[in-house]
Amino acid sequence: MTARFADVVLPLPLGQSYTYRIPTSLGDRVVAGSRVVVPLRRRELVGLVVGTTDEAPPATVNPKDILGAPDAEPVLSGPLLETAKWMAGYYGAPIGLAVKAMLPGGMWGSSKVVVKLAGRTGAAGGLAGQVVDFLRRKGGEAGVTALARHFRQPVWGAVDRLVRIGAVVTVVVPPATAQPGTTERILTLAGERLTLLERQQVFRRSPKQRQLYETLEQLGGQAPVAHVRDQLTISESVVKGLVSRGLAGIDTTAAPRDPFAADPGSPPPTKLTDHQVAALEAFDQVPVGEGALLVGVTGSGKTLVYLEAIRRQLNTGRGAIILVPEIGLTPQTVSRVRGVFGDQVAVLHSGLSDGERADAWHSLRSGQRRVAVGARSAVFAPVVDLGTIVIDEEHEASYKNGETPRYHAREVAAVRAKLEGARLLLGSATPSIESAAAVGARLRRISLPERVGGQPLPPVELVDMRTAGRAKDAGAFPWSATLDDALTRVLARGEQALLLLNRRGFAAFLQCPGCGHVVTCERCSISLTVHRTPPRLRCHYCDHNEAVPGTCRECGSGLQRMRGIGTQQLEHFLTDRFPDARLARMDLDTTTTKWSHHRILEQVQRQEVDVLLGTQMIAKGLDFPNVTLVGVVDADTALYLPDFRAAERTFQLVAQVAGRAGRGPRGGRVVVQTYNPEHYALTHAAAHDSDGFLAAELEIRRSPLYPPHVSLVNFLVSGVVEQDVAREADRLANWCHALVEARELPLTVLGPAPAALAKVKDRWRWHVLLKGAGPEIGRVVRFAAQRLPSGKRVRVIIDRDPVSLL
Repeated sequence: MTARFADVVLPLPLGQSYTYRIPTSLGDRVVAGSRVVVPLRRRELVGLVVGTTDEAPPATVNPKDILGAPDAEPVLSGPLLETAKWMAGYYGAPIGLAVKAMLPGGMWGSSKVVVKLAGRTGAAGGLAGQVVDFLRRKGGEAGVTALARHFRQPVWGAVDRLVRIGAVVTVVVPPATAQPGTTERILTLAGERLTLLERQQVFRRSPKQRQLYETLEQLGGQAPVAHVRDQLTISESVVKGLVSRGLAGIDTTAAPRDPFAADPGSPPPTKLTDHQVAALEAFDQVPVGEGALLVGVTGSGKTLVYLEAIRRQLNTGRGAIILVPEIGLTPQTVSRVRGVFGDQVAVLHSGLSDGERADAWHSLRSGQRRVAVGARSAVFAPVVDLGTIVIDEEHEASYKNGETPRYHAREVAAVRAKLEGARLLLGSATPSIESAAAVGARLRRISLPERVGGQPLPPVELVDMRTAGRAKDAGAFPWSATLDDALTRVLARGEQALLLLNRRGFAAFLQCPGCGHVVTCERCSISLTVHRTPPRLRCHYCDHNEAVPGTCRECGSGLQRMRGIGTQQLEHFLTDRFPDARLARMDLDTTTTKWSHHRILEQVQRQEVDVLLGTQMIAKGLDFPNVTLVGVVDADTALYLPDFRAAERTFQLVAQVAGRAGRGPRGGRVVVQTYNPEHYALTHAAAHDSDGFLAAELEIRRSPLYPPHVSLVNFLVSGVVEQDVAREADRLANWCHALVEARELPLTVLGPAPAALAKVKDRWRWHVLLKGAGPEIGRVVRFAAQRLPSGKRVRVIIDRDPVSLL
């Protein structure tokens, strides 16, 4: 019989596949898209087959045998495998890492192949017979590695013969994932919250217990003990001390494998508006394999259009994927989707355990569930007969992956929709400039111009902080009389407010007023942010943290001043100014525990919170009818960053958070504090004028040229020695210039130059930019991917279509 061979990719940063011989016993299981166990040096790894052939490899290649095939069917469908190949080519990523991004973590990598007795074994002789005898002595099963070690020789030939006669079966045990029935200890605050005076008395000699108490308070009153110990670096003795005082308790709870199983869902309204009906009819006309951009003002009912479009696909037997930009939006979206489709919904996102993700993945792959909901990586959900892909808030930068492969979920979804014969629906009130520019070419535009029920969009007032009157007794805090009066009135009427400040921590940095010294991170070229709970200086890039110094390290001055404000300081200010208001803070510091997003938003939904303050995670997708005021405390935080998308991001953030107001019968208003009220991003946001902003931004990006008028690739060079990085960046720029000139490519090379963040996590960073037409950029990316260094000293990352140049 002619030997057959398989090309196998492994979850390693390697640009090529490996060739292995397919044993006769595995011939019907080793096909493109299937998992296989292969030997690599002295290890056994689970890899994935990307192709098979009868053609023998070159004589210089001596392929080893595939050791096992754990699955009866391929784990990746043909379209998903082709999508992985497209990602590898388009983004210049190793094919193994592209495939790795598509599978749950426990499904490949290091493995163990176990041989189990299965049937009649009397005819086995030689080494095969000895293997059978060994298995009998060991209770009927043993690992292949243990067998080889015992017999001091390879045993796969004997095992293969035993498999063919039905004497044994082989089972692949992947890396461990969370098992059903696992438990975790939850630390929960007990009784009424202590007043400030009571805390001073109770914790007079226990400052660490007070720190733990107040940290739990900010996390919604509870957190896993493991999180407190490992992430917050609070010792077990402090936990026990708080419990012994009766101020907290510990419960042991089961960790559910389907964390949303108990949620029956909240069905949305069933009656469609005329605009929604027209939008669905327009989407039905989109040819399969193509897409549409749904531009709807905030509160126009885009979610209902998504759900009805998916319902129509499910009625024809096809499945769907819904992507949301933030984990925090997932529970709210899941509740709405489950309210319509019940147990047909599976959830995929990074906030789940490995076991939960694996269970959700298998339920979709088997066809048991037909609707996947999740963040960026859910674009790879193995939905059977995929008919629709929906990307909500498609403009969000979080759809871009931050590590290799640096894919954008929006672009991957377009490719997958074409391969699957599905339709793609992008939705946003503030569409990305790339999607807006694609209308007429790759996308059809569908509009929802009005809010459901005819509710008007809330008026937006830009408060010029250069001249506006400050609130009485506000001191140096940037709090205008306009915003103060608006919040006071809202609280008096028993309504709710959202306050946006897109900077976490207490203060932006600590500075000595004597010599001007600013405390910076020892691993990154950025100042440390001041945090109050717990009191530390923290780097938001590498998570380095240290104690707040009492004196200046440069001049010894005992006076240190905090500059800038963050969400912790805003919370502290509001607590003092509005002592009766019930506050909740939602930022990365208060949402580190599992389901913390869900818990905070449920409190707002039940109107147990008067003021929700936070960073950008409160700016999108939230629908609370009792919110009648939105305040933007500082609209300028990202307006002048050295990035060509700064104005676009500011417009989207302000316009999106403004849309959270006035969704109920009481209406609402928006107050935006800024030192740049004439900036076009803010004036268009105040007018809810997305088309006007896009037109202005498109014109600005013509000179100099930036996307969408050109394609962009950022070669990011990093290393631990700055001189090595600068030298490699210069070599890379020269290589790009030579390639462009030799091939006469219509591309522009910019750089080399240090990145705006010159050092992150002990690695210095320089970059080289290429601008030009997409096809030529693609040729350079594919050519460079095989030739650029990727060692520990100096590494070059290819970031095609970057969303940030910082």
